[in-house]
Amino acid sequence: MRTLLIVLAAFLSVSAAAAQETERWTCPMHPHYVSDEFGTCPICGMDLVPVDVEPDGTGEGYVSVSPEVIQTMGVVTAPAAVRDFGRIVRAYGTVTANERTETVVASRVEGWIEDLAVAAEGDAVEAGQLLYRLYSPDITAALADYRAARGARRTSAEARLRSLGVQSRAISTLAGAGAGDGVPVFAEAGGIVAELSVREGSYLRPGDPIMVIQDYATVWVTAAIEPGDLPEIEVGTPAVVTVQGFAGPIETVVDYVHPTVDPETRTGEARLVLDNAAGRLMPGAYADVAFAVDAAQRLAVPSEAVLRDGRGAHVVLALGEGRFAPRGVVTGLSALGLTEVTAGLSPGEQVVVSGQFLLDSEASLTEGLADYASPAAVVAGPDTPLSELPLDAEALAAVTHFPDAALYLHEALVDGYDVQPSFLAATVEVGDTLRARYAGTRLEPIIAASQAAVRRAQAATDAAGVQAALAALTDAQRPWLLQGAPARYDEAGLTLYRTGEGRLWLQEGGTPVNPYGEEAFTVVPWPDPMASPEPRDPVAPRAAPLERDADAEAPLRHAH
Repeated sequence: MRTLLIVLAAFLSVSAAAAQETERWTCPMHPHYVSDEFGTCPICGMDLVPVDVEPDGTGEGYVSVSPEVIQTMGVVTAPAAVRDFGRIVRAYGTVTANERTETVVASRVEGWIEDLAVAAEGDAVEAGQLLYRLYSPDITAALADYRAARGARRTSAEARLRSLGVQSRAISTLAGAGAGDGVPVFAEAGGIVAELSVREGSYLRPGDPIMVIQDYATVWVTAAIEPGDLPEIEVGTPAVVTVQGFAGPIETVVDYVHPTVDPETRTGEARLVLDNAAGRLMPGAYADVAFAVDAAQRLAVPSEAVLRDGRGAHVVLALGEGRFAPRGVVTGLSALGLTEVTAGLSPGEQVVVSGQFLLDSEASLTEGLADYASPAAVVAGPDTPLSELPLDAEALAAVTHFPDAALYLHEALVDGYDVQPSFLAATVEVGDTLRARYAGTRLEPIIAASQAAVRRAQAATDAAGVQAALAALTDAQRPWLLQGAPARYDEAGLTLYRTGEGRLWLQEGGTPVNPYGEEAFTVVPWPDPMASPEPRDPVAPRAAPLERDADAEAPLRHAH
């Protein structure tokens, strides 16, 4: 059986002392990959370059990195500083219209709508714009008195017109001789017509609503708060709001806290006001609200600067001139993207907030860094591309258990022997370690789906069950194979195939043999990792059909 076997135990047997004496190598394009031996990068295939490690004369080791590598890995630093922040209380909310900027237009008299200038809900109006004209017998009579009146009587007649809802601008317009009896009504404020209750010629009675004009330049967010957290929330409490579909968090403060609890949800409500000059925040959208309570002055660093492993929390200090060193810290409160540091740092010290996975890799670079080598902290998130995850040789070997399992299932189907569940037990166990170490990254769901497929293979009782498990396993591994380390598997002589029904399998060398039957299949080309930061997955759905490379994906047939 020819399979790509990489024994994880071989890597685990290397002692920390030996690792310190060995020159370290890294990839110029993927500096998060560090190796004990010279070779090629498993991600892009480039030759590795040495990482220089020097003593700093103080008893603590530091790593010295060339400016080129620093620029490639995108090192970003930030100072430890005293900030005013506190504990976070989270709540869910809804964007609603700001009732303070709502204008309701209603009739005070009987009459008929003439010259309706607003055609439909959603029309934009400006302050002072003509909305409609109103013909009203009551206003016509009052207007005749106003035109004929002089002196004090004219003042009284004007007051009567105002009581009937005639605006000052309209009075001035209608005062002249020859003016018609249709009273113009102008918009008191600009905005969007949220409701329109009339049409041209509509008859009105006193109190009838005509339209509602809503200004969306500001909106409200109404947040539902658990009763236990209500005492902590008050007017002026700082908050950060993240609205679904809106880029970036919005900082604001609590505008109002409702004095009652909703009888249905048993939650309290707090109201926040958000600026919406661009009009992108739309009422009805969901929002995540983080309230900062117990605010106080605290020494803090950006939360992404703090690395955590089995021996505690630490940061990577930027010493200047390309030198970096670890520093153990004691952390306190974490909120609003900041983490309090109660011991280990002084204000003004620079810490690395991006790119520290190279500087604090699992294998120690110096005696000082060796203190943090078990296990390596993973500084990555859901947006970190698979090709940029901090994977050392041990981690790559662990991930490769799953392609190995796919090769094993393919061979079992082709050669007709039964799958031995015990052969796959180690793969499932390795998956548990990987999921814990890379929690919250793109690799975690890949490993979880791969584990499920391997367990399915262990439970399979016939060839159809093994085929289904193989299809599920290879599909789960597809993002990693094509975006994570394609050069590694290409150099190992593996080929990825896809059937007309979309099922995949891996095979090492030789004549391709379709484990699913006689249907046609194609070769899935390994992406060029040098083409972009994250190679495109050639199997993933595309927005529009693209021409395929006839040589790269030439149709093949099942062969034995």
